[in-house]
Amino acid sequence: MRLDLSVPKTNPVSCGEDGEDGLLLSTLREGMERALADRSGRTLILSDSTAFSQFVPAARSEHTLCMLWEGDALALFALPEVQQILVSGGRDALEAARFFAHVRRISCTVFPQHAALDGAFGSRARVRLGENTLDVPLAQAHAVADLACMTGTLAEGYARLLLSRLALFEARALGMICHRKWGGEAYEEAFSIAEPVRRELAPEEIVTANARLRQLETAGAPVGEGATLASLCSEQRYPAATAFLSLSALYTAFLERGVPRRYMVPDYAGRAQRAGTKYADLQLPTAAGYASRALGLERARGELLTQMRHIRAAKQAQLAAMRTLDGHFSASPALEKLKILPEHAPDGLCAVLRDFGLLEWS
Repeated sequence: MRLDLSVPKTNPVSCGEDGEDGLLLSTLREGMERALADRSGRTLILSDSTAFSQFVPAARSEHTLCMLWEGDALALFALPEVQQILVSGGRDALEAARFFAHVRRISCTVFPQHAALDGAFGSRARVRLGENTLDVPLAQAHAVADLACMTGTLAEGYARLLLSRLALFEARALGMICHRKWGGEAYEEAFSIAEPVRRELAPEEIVTANARLRQLETAGAPVGEGATLASLCSEQRYPAATAFLSLSALYTAFLERGVPRRYMVPDYAGRAQRAGTKYADLQLPTAAGYASRALGLERARGELLTQMRHIRAAKQAQLAAMRTLDGHFSASPALEKLKILPEHAPDGLCAVLRDFGLLEWS
């Protein structure tokens, strides 16, 4: 079987309640019935174990095939031909279904189970195919958000909004210190969404804001190294909150007290080995680049520190908002994960800290 890995055309769209412009706020059952009514022919229903029972009514139709997601997209291609796919679950299930839809050129409707809506938007993803994990294109999908299915993830969804705000700060800091390009229309709209998140939000506000931010990230808004750190903290109950608390504390300390250690050369090879990455993939600065960054830091330090303190000023209100959303919420910084973050996010701000010799603590 030959797979078409060309990049699909995608355009950012806004969130609304009718589903025609990106996101439908609906119950899972109503969204499923709508999708089935809109398409004739056989439908594949894919779900992970968290939502499989919710698709039982559709499974009774003679025109549907049901499959439990077990982590390998290759299994989808062994099924009979279908005209559309409906998928409910986490990020990996959604991305696998959208890749399948891209290859088969069929309609796809996603029912995210997480309020951050990872996997519902975006044009590419890394998907497992048998023994390999490949970077592949994804089909655009209709997204249906059932708030009742996301109750347990709303605090994390809120934290993901905070990570998006931190990503915008990171992009600005890298622009000022490393002389990289930043800003633009997608950046400005993302800022208008993420900056006001300093209070309690209703569930629908959290979900629709995340949906729009995921779309803007596809259009060029920064994702930031916080998303990578959250994935490294996946064993935590609240990885996005853990990542936000870790990075916001580190950025503040760096801007308040961080001084480049001119004669300190990090053990790049040892760091790559401990992080489980390849030394050859590291992006090491030249002497001139190092000096330029050090000068850029001193010029930008005051302005960046003011911005970082503004972000941190809402910390207690934001923590209270997450506790309101989830009575079991509790998160704290993950310092050990910060040590290996530069090797997993080589374009991030922590890579600059590493090159300055500021992440070499025991």
